[in-house]
Amino acid sequence: MTKKTYFCIAFSILQPFMKRFFVLFLVIIACVAQMQAQRKIAVLDFETGFPIEGVSVIVDSLEAKKTNGLGVVFVQEPFDSITFSHLKYGKEKLAHEEVTDTMYLFAKDFMLDEVVVVGLSPELLKKIRAKREEILSAPDHPSLLTFDLGKMLDKRGRRDRKHLKRARKVIKQWDEVPAARSK
Repeated sequence: MTKKTYFCIAFSILQPFMKRFFVLFLVIIACVAQMQAQRKIAVLDFETGFPIEGVSVIVDSLEAKKTNGLGVVFVQEPFDSITFSHLKYGKEKLAHEEVTDTMYLFAKDFMLDEVVVVGLSPELLKKIRAKREEILSAPDHPSLLTFDLGKMLDKRGRRDRKHLKRARKVIKQWDEVPAARSK
């Protein structure tokens, strides 16, 4: 027998095993590919618990993705750091060990500058002026000759008098503002 016949005999014997070996090889490759799996992360509002759509998720300062309508994003593992950012929420940069399947973002506080309202109805202007005159005409201090034990013990009355004093101070400040603007 020649070498060729030995090879043909060996090949015919090993052919069923080669098919199994090839299938096993494909399964191993698929498993290795799964080791670089994706991780599902849900991003929620801390106060309401609702999902946040459109959060930018930057993985290792390279790959940028956005959350979907359910606040979910899929990122490739492994990674070193991940950053979550949104216009209405604070920016969060976390290491891999700190990331959980559900991330919560805190809302930013937006403050408005001074708001000026122009144009009052005549009825409202009359009511404001009447209330202003009522507050300004009320006596500041009762006369020194009166003594009322009930007023001394009345916490609500003391609080109301403090509020009245503050209201007078604020009204006087408001009265000074237009004069300063007109100059």
